[in-house]
Amino acid sequence: MNNSYSPSIRFLRNTLVLATAFATLGVMTLPGLASASTPSTTAVTSITVGANPFFVAVSPDGSSVWVTNLNSGTVSRIATSNNTVTPITVGAVPQFVAVSPDGLSVWVTNNGAGTVSRIATSDNTVTSITVGSGPAGVAVSPDGSSVWVTNYGAGTVSRIATSNNTVTPITVGSGPLGVAMSPDGSSVWVTNGGDGTVSRIATSDNTVTSITVGSVPAGVAVSPDGSSVWVTNNGAGTVSRIATSNNTVTPITVGSGPQFVAVSPDGLSVWVTNQGDGTVSRIATSDNTVTSITVGSGPLGVAVSPDGSSVWVTNNGAGTVSRIATSDNTVTPITVGSGPLGVAMSPDGSSVWVTNNNDGTVSRIIFPPQPPSNVTATPGDANATISWSAPTNTGGSPITGYSATASPGGKSCTTTTATSCTIVGLTNGTTYSVSVTATNAVGTSDPSAPVSVTLPIPATLAATGSDLMNPPWLAIALFGFGGGALLVSRRRKTQPHS
Repeated sequence: MNNSYSPSIRFLRNTLVLATAFATLGVMTLPGLASASTPSTTAVTSITVGANPFFVAVSPDGSSVWVTNLNSGTVSRIATSNNTVTPITVGAVPQFVAVSPDGLSVWVTNNGAGTVSRIATSDNTVTSITVGSGPAGVAVSPDGSSVWVTNYGAGTVSRIATSNNTVTPITVGSGPLGVAMSPDGSSVWVTNGGDGTVSRIATSDNTVTSITVGSVPAGVAVSPDGSSVWVTNNGAGTVSRIATSNNTVTPITVGSGPQFVAVSPDGLSVWVTNQGDGTVSRIATSDNTVTSITVGSGPLGVAVSPDGSSVWVTNNGAGTVSRIATSDNTVTPITVGSGPLGVAMSPDGSSVWVTNNNDGTVSRIIFPPQPPSNVTATPGDANATISWSAPTNTGGSPITGYSATASPGGKSCTTTTATSCTIVGLTNGTTYSVSVTATNAVGTSDPSAPVSVTLPIPATLAATGSDLMNPPWLAIALFGFGGGALLVSRRRKTQPHS
């Protein structure tokens, strides 16, 4: 970074190094719930973008990833289907990026130009909107009607009406950095790094309430139910929990130099990256107890998987991402590029996207696919035809094959792209449990939920005991060999008395 950047950029470089990313990241790490868990097996693909990629956001439908390139004055649009990159020219020193809920617009703060670029996702056309000095954080209202931008050098927030791009300036505290919105859209929360306060803006009339928190507030996130706001105080080593019902503040001691904060989708845990001591603090929202988890050097960005099963942390000084399993806090390091900063997840949990500020790349972390669904089994003569639906979450890599397996016995059938096959060599009259797996370049999914199928006994084998003792062919054989008198005699003995 060069010294011509605005105060917020120098502030990032010298003391916080991404303190302004907190809010947007907090918003991006609260996607809707997904039903499947994130697998532990991973693979990493490196994608070249622009100079010094900074922040990253994913479109609501998962089809595009948007990356700001600080020293290129561009945004890279990555097509998730094939990782192709389209560069889009925006303003000077683009920092943060957010996508409208309907996916039709992308909003980029240009810290060096005092503007916001609005990108139409339909054709990548750019509209420049003048805001205040040193725009940094950006958040879009849940209904998409307004965009909120913190202007670090002006002590204001710009409210942009998305219907016509008109801008309303709102005075807040000193050095506003992060911004996050309540889930119902009623309040906007802004961290003022210069005066140790949070500004609460009522969206109904833009009135501002100032709330004192700790020293150098940076990251901010709102709980899914809107009851609490969580603020990292970088200079105090604390997190402030604000009760939205009455603005009361509870300080919680965490690690050194807390930066980003994210809330689990179920609202039960809050995750804080402590850049100064290489840890993540996990806060239990039920009682504010803190568990310290050691990750890599210089942890910054944090994202929670859509199903809440894993947390992803960028370790800026280590060139790694730490995957934290939320079930037991175990940590798996994953090597990415140099100087990883921002992190975001695809809405379906199929990919993790990491900006590597030092080498101009984005690392895409992918997984094995999720299991196939809607499995059915149709019985046949010593076989069963199995059908299924392809997994919606392919793990970020195309499906290369399927396998259906019957138990007991382990008989199976496989396909490449077809979603049905027939297992042969089964035993009639036996009940089998059948499951299906999907495979991609990374690995194989967990088995699908098993279904039962019972193979019928063919009619020629389903005779009763009396039929076996007196089959029709026996009568013919007996008469044919002079046994008629004997057969008649036996039939007479077995006739009931009148």
